[in-house]
Amino acid sequence: MKSDEIQLIIVCIIIGIFIYYRKLDYYKVLPRYSISASFFVALWAYISIKQPWFIILGLIVLNILHRFDMLEKLTN
Repeated sequence: MKSDEIQLIIVCIIIGIFIYYRKLDYYKVLPRYSISASFFVALWAYISIKQPWFIILGLIVLNILHRFDMLEKLTN
């Protein structure tokens, strides 16, 4: 098995565990009809495809933003 495949499997397992234990509804956290939110999710997706570990970083950032109510402050 190639190291890229092993890395991808590890990332997928971590994401699965992260999603299983989540307390956050990601769709409710991201504002609807927001150009900036759409842009950042698209950018996150692109970078995540190129570097799978970035998916985990993005999930952590969303949780931090939600925990400190920073998304509401950014959109208001």
